[in-house]
Amino acid sequence: MATVIFGIGLLLFLALMFTAIFERTRIPDVLALIILGILLGPVTHLVSPQDLGKMGHVMSTVALIIILFESGAALELDVLLKALRPTLSLSMTTFGLTTLVFYLIGFFLLGLTVMMSLILASTLGAVSAVVVIPLVKSLKMREPAATTLVIEAALTDVLSIVLVFALVDSVTSGDIQPGKIVGSIISSLLLAGLIGLFGGVAWLLVLNSVRRFPNTAFATVAYVCILYGIAEFMHFSGAIAALAFGLMLTNHKQMPFMQLEAFHKRELGAFTEADLAFHGELIFLLKTFFFVYLGLSIEFTNVMMALYSILGVVIIYAGRALIVRFSMRETSPGWEESSIMGVMAPKGLASAVLAVIPLERGLAGADVVRNFTYMVVLCSIAATAGLIPLMRHGKVARLCQWMFPTAKGKNKLDAKEEDASIDAAPV
Repeated sequence: MATVIFGIGLLLFLALMFTAIFERTRIPDVLALIILGILLGPVTHLVSPQDLGKMGHVMSTVALIIILFESGAALELDVLLKALRPTLSLSMTTFGLTTLVFYLIGFFLLGLTVMMSLILASTLGAVSAVVVIPLVKSLKMREPAATTLVIEAALTDVLSIVLVFALVDSVTSGDIQPGKIVGSIISSLLLAGLIGLFGGVAWLLVLNSVRRFPNTAFATVAYVCILYGIAEFMHFSGAIAALAFGLMLTNHKQMPFMQLEAFHKRELGAFTEADLAFHGELIFLLKTFFFVYLGLSIEFTNVMMALYSILGVVIIYAGRALIVRFSMRETSPGWEESSIMGVMAPKGLASAVLAVIPLERGLAGADVVRNFTYMVVLCSIAATAGLIPLMRHGKVARLCQWMFPTAKGKNKLDAKEEDASIDAAPV
């Protein structure tokens, strides 16, 4: 037991160090955590995923809930509305490209069936909120690029979750209904959003009363987990419910229905900076253990699978750059934001959690889906970590400025400052 406690303490201190390195180098701390897990598991065999039992899956889901909730709370409603069109364009096109590429790899290279290839492709369609959101904040990206990336991560999570469960159910039952799948996606988005919004209204009405009780720091976390569970129990998207709940807590004054006289007579609670700081610490704790767990679970027994995962990541990142060029041409605040968006397609928490679902259902080829997904998660995060520092390198920066022209109406002074930053960058 003493060894376990010592290991937990050491792990948390290393995670703090990785976060500090991330602040200075922009290398995602989750990449370092995955590598640490690889060293502890596949390399030295000191720890195995079985040692954690079901806690790995539980921690990953709770981390996803809190990250999406915090992301929703950080959004501004007016910026969100302005960014909606480019967000949908970027999200849907990238999701379509990703699923197509990994479907082809699954079917032609990994030897999976049509349905298992579709499950693999849907599993890898999501962009990782756990990687993207901290990078957006650390890089201080301007609007609407920052909001676009946050919403893309949440939206693609939903698409992946709904599609994977629908496809797995279809394989299990032998009944494939495309219309039912599309209807599930639409209803999951809309109704889960309503659960989150009205759940937020209810929480604002009672929050001040709740704060009078002792030990209420976890109250909001407990409540958002309840909303997530309700949405999932009703077969809607718990992820969107958590995101909408966070959005309501910080943007309720701008909601039209909140202008009704009934709400004016009640003193509503407020979500404070202290609350955000507490949730940030909680996310740090959950994220640390999950990504180490992910590293423990990666298997390096198939060299060709690793090469196929690298191939898929290269194709997707190349296509992503072109998609960003056209989807953000009228709204991007500058070439720097667009170039960073071009490499913001890492896979992560949602993909890793979904990869286990086919295995739990006992589907043929599920082990290939899980192992390949974990490999893509590692390769894509490494690609994002390696490419972001290159964006301001002299020659690469010039290429990015040509690739991502400044949107019309952008301040000329900003453009001159960007040119100066390129000239000052190392060649």
